[in-house]
Amino acid sequence: MIVPEISQNAAAVADHYDELDPIYRRVWGEHVHHGLWATGRETPAEAVEALADTVGDRLRLMPDEACVDIGCGYGSTARRLALARGARVTGFTLSAEQAHYAATRPVPHVDIRLRDWLDNGLPDASASAAWAIESSEHMVDKPRFFTEAHRVLSPGGRFVV
Repeated sequence: MIVPEISQNAAAVADHYDELDPIYRRVWGEHVHHGLWATGRETPAEAVEALADTVGDRLRLMPDEACVDIGCGYGSTARRLALARGARVTGFTLSAEQAHYAATRPVPHVDIRLRDWLDNGLPDASASAAWAIESSEHMVDKPRFFTEAHRVLSPGGRFVV
């Protein structure tokens, strides 16, 4: 059996999420994450919020910290952590549909950008914390994914994948 090679690039990822946008929102809601089940009795909404909160805890987010949400989807985790922790979050998504949806739900100190993380345009050492929840698998150049995180994070910055 010959398995065809499937190429993945930023345009293909964007097309995938744009095409399946209504289905993903119906299945996963606004977070587009599977979630974190501690007991197994959580609802999907509770589990996804537990995942976002755990990421915020592990990053030790503080008020007014500049943060980056890599592969932010609809921006829900960015909004949740900005509101709960007082962080300033810049999110990146390849999906025009996700960026549009996020734009209809503005929150102070959250900036969702339709842009490839591998060409993010952020200055060196401009963020204290970054996270990538279920998005790193879509990066076509894994070493560059981490190199960009290292470049953008300030010395001592925190990163959760």
